Parts: sequence; structure tokens; C-alpha cells
Amino acid sequence: MPTSLSRYLFIQVLGPFLVASFVLTGIIWLTQALRMLDVLITQGQTLLTFFELTAFALPGTLMIVLPISLFCAVLYALHKLIGDSEIVVMFAAGISRWRVAIPIVAVALLTSVIILSFSIYLAPAGLRELKSRLYEIRSDVATSMIREGTFSNPASGLTVYVRDRDSGGAAHGILVHDGRNPEEPITYMAETGTLINGANGPMLVMFNGNIQRGSREAGAVRPATILYFDKYTYDLSQYMEDRPVLAFEGRERYFHELINPDPNDAYARQNRKRLLADAHERIVEGFYPVALTLVALAALLPAPFSRRGYATRVATAAAAALLARILGFAIANAAARNSYLIPLMYLFPFAVCGICAAIIGDARFGLIWQRLRRHPANMEGAA
Repeated sequence: MPTSLSRYLFIQVLGPFLVASFVLTGIIWLTQALRMLDVLITQGQTLLTFFELTAFALPGTLMIVLPISLFCAVLYALHKLIGDSEIVVMFAAGISRWRVAIPIVAVALLTSVIILSFSIYLAPAGLRELKSRLYEIRSDVATSMIREGTFSNPASGLTVYVRDRDSGGAAHGILVHDGRNPEEPITYMAETGTLINGANGPMLVMFNGNIQRGSREAGAVRPATILYFDKYTYDLSQYMEDRPVLAFEGRERYFHELINPDPNDAYARQNRKRLLADAHERIVEGFYPVALTLVALAALLPAPFSRRGYATRVATAAAAALLARILGFAIANAAARNSYLIPLMYLFPFAVCGICAAIIGDARFGLIWQRLRRHPANMEGAA
């Protein structure tokens, strides 16, 4: 009986948890995907690159989604079990509250393990790869310059047009107009061309074309000179700006890089307290699925039967969970400035768990709640 009951309760929570996680992940993923559309549109990237970039952000998204999904799933499952009088039957059969709570807490512990694995390695690995790829894409002058069927302006006074590109990467119908010097504009036209990597950067090698040089002196326009060529190499590296050194922030660093950063890392030297607080926060993140689950259990499990429903208890649980997370974030932000507050990051979720465990285990809390709803002034008598 206990084993079958535990399995039943585990499944009752796990099902809504998976559904809620899928829905919330999809919503948050969509918001992030819309922000990355500029990479697909303005940088000439493929749809595969777009999905690859959004996949790198998925572990970080799940760290946010899973505790919320679990809390909603526990509230839904408990409300359904109470509404169907299944919890009442369990208690009438002599099953304790903790016998009901343990399978649900087991789902929370499993979620905590997943979140810890994400926070320690998967999330920072994905975020730093995402930042590196975006950095490379936005710095890729050649890709942004040569876009099929589009007049692009990679630099002020420079216009590039390519009619089409074949599967091998060769460009056809090339036009490059360099008007950075208004007195001597130059236009390059070629039938075909291809991009190659030179010693100093990318170069565009054009075949079967011509170079038209104009000349304007004292307001007079002279006839353009035309030079035909079979092959001409146009240096694109001159449009590449000096790129700054890529620095990873706290959430994009591995756990060991937060605890023991490189002594030569300038960012780490300037933000040592914040990185240390981030390291502890990643561990503390694993405690909140259990804490929020216990909040939901403490709100609904001791609830006596009521014909009016349990909307007030559900709202109270939601407000308590929201307050707990806000306070947790506030403590983490304060610990980034004052390292002596780091122990409080651990004490707070443990305190929430302890208070909720006391409410679950003490039957008097259910009676107190019931009397408070009927007579708010009778708190002392109910105690």
C-alpha cells in the first residue's frame, strides 16, 4: 500500500510538472528567440544557426522555469486531490501527512539535482558558447557584407550587392561601390567571386569584371576610367575594426572560475565579491525547488475540508513563494556587495523549509487557519 500510494502521488505531481515545464519553457524560449531574430535577418545566418543559438540558452532558461513549474504542479495536484476527497480518504485510512508529502518532496529533490547540474556546468557552458557565437557572427564582416539579393552597407560610403550565391559559396553578379572618397569614387563589377581567408583577414576574389574610377575636381566631373580584369582581389580586412577582448560575466563562467579565477583576469579582479556570491548562489538555487514545494504543501496539506474551496490558500501559497524568491534574490544581490551576507543565502531557504515542515507536521495549524477564517480575532483562543 505505501509503495503504491507513493508511486501514485509521484505521478500525480510529475505529470503536471512536465506539462508546465514544457509550456513555460516554450513561452520563455519564444521571447528569447524573437530577440535573436536580428542575427538571422541582419547577419545573413541560416535557420539552423538560429535554432542552435536558442538551444545554447535553453539550460539557463530551464533553471528559471523548473522551480516555478514544480510549484504550480504541486499546487494543482494537491488542489485536485483535496477537491476529489482523495486526501481526506488517505487521512481517514491513517496515512500521515508526511507519508503524503514524501513522494512530492522526492520530485522536488530530483528537480534540485537537475538544477544543480545546470547551474554548475550546463548553463554557463551554453551561455558562454552563445556569447562567443554571437560575438563571432556580429564581427563577421564578410558575411554581413555579402548577402544575396541585398544592397548592404557594411561601412559608411561602401555599398555591396550580390545577385545570388550557389551551394558552393561562390557569388554571382557582384557590385562593390566605394564612395568613401567623394572625389574619386570606385566601382567594382564582376561576374563571379568567392571569399577566402587571407593573412590579414577575409578577401573577396572577383573574376571577369572591371573597375570604374571616377574623378571630380573643382566641381567638374571627368569621364570614368575603366580597367578590365580576369581576376582581382579585394581586401575586406580594412573594414574590420579592432575587436575588444571577449570577457565572460559571472553567469557565463564555470563554477571553478568563480571560486578560483585566473589572477590575470581583469574582470575577475574588479568583480571578485560578485563572482564569489554568484558561486554560492548557484548552490543555493538547488534548495529552492524543495523550499517552494514545502510552501505549497504547508498551504494545502493541513487544509480542512471546505465547501468554499481553497482559493485563499492557493493565493496565500503563491504570495509566500513569490516573497521567498524575491527575498532570496535580494539577499544574493546584497551578498555581491557584502560577502559577510553569504551565509544568509543558505540560512534563508533552510528557514523557509523549517517553517513549512513545522506547519505540515503540526495538526494545530489547520485548526488555527480554519478559526481565523471564521473569527480573525480569535487567534489566541485557537492557539
